[in-house]
Amino acid sequence: MSSSSGAPIQEQPLYGAPQPPRPSAALAIVALVLGAIAFLFSFIPVVNFIAFVLGLAAFICALIALIRKLGGKVMAIIGLVLAVIAFVIAVIVNVVVAAAVSSASTEISKSLATYSAKASAQHSIQYKVTTSGAATVHYWTPDGTSQTDVTANWSKDVASTGFTSALVSVTSSDFQDKSASVSCEIIVDGKSVAKNTGSGALATASCNATAG
Repeated sequence: MSSSSGAPIQEQPLYGAPQPPRPSAALAIVALVLGAIAFLFSFIPVVNFIAFVLGLAAFICALIALIRKLGGKVMAIIGLVLAVIAFVIAVIVNVVVAAAVSSASTEISKSLATYSAKASAQHSIQYKVTTSGAATVHYWTPDGTSQTDVTANWSKDVASTGFTSALVSVTSSDFQDKSASVSCEIIVDGKSVAKNTGSGALATASCNATAG
């Protein structure tokens, strides 16, 4: 419009006119929340597979929010960073756990193999008894405990398999001979593993060991 003097009249802006809508930060918030949850789960072995899923979702949401220049840029960036960190931590934790499990499994296999070998191993057991006079000897064999009377030094060879106990004892038969003396020894696979001696009336000596 123009005034009667011919000067143009400037139109005044209309107050209260609608403003353009602000970009929504919803996607950035979702990325931040998912990234934080993924980060927390990434430290937990086995169940941290959830971190991969949530981290991927957070990564995608954050990228969309940043590419489309939606609201909440800072939150989107934090969510993106948390998603990447969660993924890396989850991978490291799983690798460490897998290595530990593999090592434990190897040790268990070795232990079982060692136990199996010992359980089926053949052993030679030799009992030796010395006595100054008549005596009674008790000794273990795979068939049970046996007894024999001796008047001089005595020995016995026994074969056994696996984990077994070796036992021999000798007792003087003369309860009046205070000078009596007895001794026992157990030799397993050529190695002396137990010795004992006794003296006096009814002298007694007992030896025991484990083969295996």
